[in-house]
Amino acid sequence: MPATTGNITTAVPGVVTTTSTAVPAGTATPLPKNTELGPCTCDLTANGCDVNCCCDDDCADSDRAAFQQCDDVVSSISDRRCIQESILFTVNTNVKEEVNNTIPGLFCIQFDNNVDRNFYDYETVETITTTEKFAEYTTTYGGPLYQATSTSSGTSLESTLKSGNPVYTIYESGALGQLGLPRALTTRQCDDTNPVAFLYDQHFQCIRDVSDLAVQCATLPSLYAGTYFEGFKVVKSPAIFQTDSFITLINTTVTTLEPPTNTSSVSNVTPQLYNSTYLESITLSNQLVCVDYQDLRGPCDFTGQGTSIPKPSYNRQSDRCSYVVLEVEYVFTHNGTEGILAVEVRFVLTDINTTDLPLTQTFKASFVKLGETSTFKRSGNPGYVIGEPVLAGTMEPSALDPAVFTLFQNGSNSWLTMVSSTATGQCISEANNRVPIRFGENMRSGCSFRAFLSNLTDICGLIQDSVKTALIGNITTNTRIATFGNSNPDVIGDWVPVLIGSVPARSSGTQEGLCRLVLGMHMEIVYINVGSLANPQPKIIGVSIKYNNPQNIRYQCIGPYCQPGESLSQAFEVVSSVSFIDASKPAVAIVAEPPTFTAKLPNDFFYPFFVGSGNRLSVVSPLIYLLLFLINRLLVR
Repeated sequence: MPATTGNITTAVPGVVTTTSTAVPAGTATPLPKNTELGPCTCDLTANGCDVNCCCDDDCADSDRAAFQQCDDVVSSISDRRCIQESILFTVNTNVKEEVNNTIPGLFCIQFDNNVDRNFYDYETVETITTTEKFAEYTTTYGGPLYQATSTSSGTSLESTLKSGNPVYTIYESGALGQLGLPRALTTRQCDDTNPVAFLYDQHFQCIRDVSDLAVQCATLPSLYAGTYFEGFKVVKSPAIFQTDSFITLINTTVTTLEPPTNTSSVSNVTPQLYNSTYLESITLSNQLVCVDYQDLRGPCDFTGQGTSIPKPSYNRQSDRCSYVVLEVEYVFTHNGTEGILAVEVRFVLTDINTTDLPLTQTFKASFVKLGETSTFKRSGNPGYVIGEPVLAGTMEPSALDPAVFTLFQNGSNSWLTMVSSTATGQCISEANNRVPIRFGENMRSGCSFRAFLSNLTDICGLIQDSVKTALIGNITTNTRIATFGNSNPDVIGDWVPVLIGSVPARSSGTQEGLCRLVLGMHMEIVYINVGSLANPQPKIIGVSIKYNNPQNIRYQCIGPYCQPGESLSQAFEVVSSVSFIDASKPAVAIVAEPPTFTAKLPNDFFYPFFVGSGNRLSVVSPLIYLLLFLINRLLVR
């Protein structure tokens, strides 16, 4: 590598002198050609023994005896090459090659002794020292570039509403926005920038972090119901984007980087735009639900609070924050591309305290077309669609009709479900907050319950009952599962029973701090594909539930807080899982029998040698003997 020069600056009072000196060229560690360079790649600690590194010279025999395995095993790449014998040429040499004849029709070289083909060519590669050389390498060998997306301030809006478009909003200030539906993205924390997608029913759950409930109860906007429908209106139709009022507003407030100095035009436009017929206010539903301290749901009672939803308030004596938003659901009435006709919002409110944090919130959006009534969301037509919930119902015998079937009417949360947990991992006892089982998706869900050392043995039976309820949910021996995604409840044969294994018996503790419990359940769903290979339709043919074997739950005291007199508790995990088993039989190729070829000749085909009628032939002419005699004579000659 050629030597480079560097500048050395010397400061002298009144004089600045700069001289150039040669910078010695660095020499890289030479790499021998065609040599294995990594004989012990797991030796990462200098002067120390690496665990499970059997080739580490710093490890003694006693160290290796404690290893579970050796991580220094290098996988070798097979260099066997095979070619067809039809293109093989013979060379007259005295070299004998080992030929593998195990693969018929192929000639294989078992070992390649040309070392140049077994090692990388790195002698001609130099270290990159210039940007030009670096650009040459990136152009030749470069991969994808992760560049920032465009941040153009231009506004591009659709002329008509299409499926998946965001639902636009306009605030009283004239600002243009999008109606948000918070959801969890990279973490379980709520991301408020997720917009509602037009015509798509959505359902999300996420966590709100509240660091100081006493302070943030009345100040955190996400806890107040009014945040989700007050102070803005929904754009009914994109036709508003073509109005003069909207164009003027966009030119003055949206496309400029800085606020306009003269806001008179904005103040004149805002009332006209906000009161436009193209905007629709969000109506508060009268179906407001409140959850009490026992997790029971019922109508909200705002006696003494007025007609609107009160703001959250904090009570220091009880350490409770009242009227906190637990669930938000937007219901849109639309008429296709003509736009949104009405918007209704429904809330579920609750009271929380510090022990309920972090808070799990639920957000929903559903779209109803004008004129449609009694709609039902199928999970397939006819076969199940992957990702759709598995339909379930109950068969209740009666004196009048021994087979009365009722489909669970509370949606996917009341069909086939699994145990769910709160933000802190505790098991949820409410049936409507369970995780729906979706077809084709193998899942594992769990939660935890806490037991105290002082009473673990005494309440062992109660714990088993609670665990069983959390695992099984609303499934009973009368539960039936739809074989197809559109099974008719009136056709009993299209619903299969759930085969439930041995139900765990109520347990009782025998020793202090010991309890024998069943803490797991596994569900298996067997299905087959029916119909054509090009368009298979999955059909469920069986469902089975098996409880895990009982296990001894013993309180284990770990950590510095295991001291006598402490209120010691420990969490135990409850796990449920589901797996889908494809029992489809492959298509059998059936080849039809070849047709029978029937040759029929005319009756006088052999005339004058044979004469006859129909299928009966008679020899009536002596000419045949003459012909045979002549042929014989010719052959003798």
